[in-house]
Amino acid sequence: MSKFHEKAEAQTKQIIGQMLGDELLVQEGKDQQREATEPEPPAKGKDKGKDQGIVRDERGQEQPRDKERAQRVSRVDRGGDPPGKKV
Repeated sequence: MSKFHEKAEAQTKQIIGQMLGDELLVQEGKDQQREATEPEPPAKGKDKGKDQGIVRDERGQEQPRDKERAQRVSRVDRGGDPPGKKV
């Protein structure tokens, strides 16, 4: 189950628990949401280091691990690159 799906399920439990007045269900939803928002443990084994600073955000989109560094990295035009800011 994806993190997004887990968060949505946790929120649903909380809302239903509040509507029914079931504090146990509300607490279960809060616990589930807390677990879903905890960062994933780092990858082990052969995949370690292959992400080259790329991580996935809560929507599953790839983002640079260090945004500031990614914006400062120099880039050389290789001829077939798309138009844009070139050094």
